[in-house]
Amino acid sequence: MSLVQAEIKGAVTTTDKQLVVLESRLEELNLSSDDDEEAGPKEGKAEALQQLEEELKAMEASRRLLDELLSKAQEESVSEAAAKSLGSSTTVTTVTFGNQNSGQQAGVINGGVHGAVFGGR
Repeated sequence: MSLVQAEIKGAVTTTDKQLVVLESRLEELNLSSDDDEEAGPKEGKAEALQQLEEELKAMEASRRLLDELLSKAQEESVSEAAAKSLGSSTTVTTVTFGNQNSGQQAGVINGGVHGAVFGGR
């Protein structure tokens, strides 16, 4: 895992913890708003409730963006690994078996040989 992926995963973990805290505070405020015995102005609670809902929306949007960023970082990591693998490949694309234009020689053949003619020049 790359350093970038580790940093993004750390940010995702932090965001998840903040989401849990916000959801808990929002639920507590909702429950205390329903309680008529609770002293305090209703406007203050409504404003706090609205602010927490906005923070929750922002945190959820941040979480989605972090997920997308992590996905892109993982794709980039796979692409870099594939390019590195191709760059260090030992695949031979040209095989030469001498300068005589007769006979048949083959390296590794995975599959059948079609159209081969034996015995004639």
